Amino acid sequence: MAPDSETIQSAAAVSGRLSRAWDGYLKALKDMQLAFDRSDQFKLAPDQKGMAYRQLMEAQAMAYNYAVGPRTAHPRVFRNTIWQTEFYSIGGNGPDFDYRLSFIEGGHDYRLWGKINDCTSLFCQLNSALPGSEGSRVLKSYEFHEFELGPDKSFEIIVSARPHKGNWIELAPDADYQWLMFRPAIETWESKSAEIHIERISPLDPMAAETDEYSEEAVARRIEAATAFFKYILTDWAMGYVPLVLRGAGETNKFFTFSVEDAGEMGSPVAQYLQCVFEVDDDEALILEFDEEPKAAYWSLQLYDVWQHALAFRTRQSTLNGTQMAKDADNAVRVVLSRRDPGVANWLDNAGYRMGEVTWRNYKATSNVNHRIRRVKFDDLDRHLPAGTQRVTPRERAAELGRRRAAYLRRHGE
Repeated sequence: MAPDSETIQSAAAVSGRLSRAWDGYLKALKDMQLAFDRSDQFKLAPDQKGMAYRQLMEAQAMAYNYAVGPRTAHPRVFRNTIWQTEFYSIGGNGPDFDYRLSFIEGGHDYRLWGKINDCTSLFCQLNSALPGSEGSRVLKSYEFHEFELGPDKSFEIIVSARPHKGNWIELAPDADYQWLMFRPAIETWESKSAEIHIERISPLDPMAAETDEYSEEAVARRIEAATAFFKYILTDWAMGYVPLVLRGAGETNKFFTFSVEDAGEMGSPVAQYLQCVFEVDDDEALILEFDEEPKAAYWSLQLYDVWQHALAFRTRQSTLNGTQMAKDADNAVRVVLSRRDPGVANWLDNAGYRMGEVTWRNYKATSNVNHRIRRVKFDDLDRHLPAGTQRVTPRERAAELGRRRAAYLRRHGE
């Protein structure tokens, strides 16, 4: 039987939305390219223009992985296809967090299980929708050490909009594309990361998922969400952070404390973020000084380029956490940021970038720490560092970098 006119019109309307969604995505891609070309960073760091266009490509891959690919009716815990290693690091992922993501909806019930293992903390936040989408916000944050655990640090948690006794993560009942971000913290190269698994436990029509997720209407919605997410991470992260930090700090080489709004929906609600736009010439070094070690569940320093893309932390010592940093005899912590290796334990390798960003993370910090940044000549470093500063030989540095590379390969594979 031939379709009636109403069916034909309805099909045409859906196909029209699908076409408009795709056209909107292509327009956003061009708009973002033009925005990069007009950005402050193009003027401030012309040597990093190539990375800007690399970001345009990376953001497209992330948009598919976050907005189009996941299936909420048959969820899984994503690892290497999301915010992981230096392969996907737009927006500033921290290398000590073995990030995982799972995409779910309020109409289903799920079972979450696994083991914390050696993680010093396992933070998890629930977001209502992807950044850039209407109503997107952080709903709640959880620390898995506060759940009831087994003797082997195992956990089992119900994830549902309906209340449950015991370990429970509460979903928003009407949100159809919520997501959980897990931040297992691994602070040493030998630590074993957390095991995290999820499955749907509520009943499901066998064909409903295919219809709901692969129909023209559903795909159009996913493309629209991918477009909004793509624009968000490029506008707010890649292009937005350097101007924001410079306005807040008033100058380079000075930390600016982010507000919850500045950190955005991808930032952890239990973390304090301080950012600095660094500026240092090849014959110079920056000394980052902290009067004492921050009192926090976790803290670290990490370097980025001007597009908030993490420097290559797998192959360079561009990050250090509190466990890895040497403390001086006066209980202060001093870190040298430079292009050349100064032979001190606390060195951050800027990979030759004259300008970039430093992020100082403090999770569950209980107090503020006095800090300062000094810009000095590289050849004068010894005059500015205490006599007891911990040193390393070239052989020791090479061995440490080898442990770093091997640890990331164990975690994420080739």
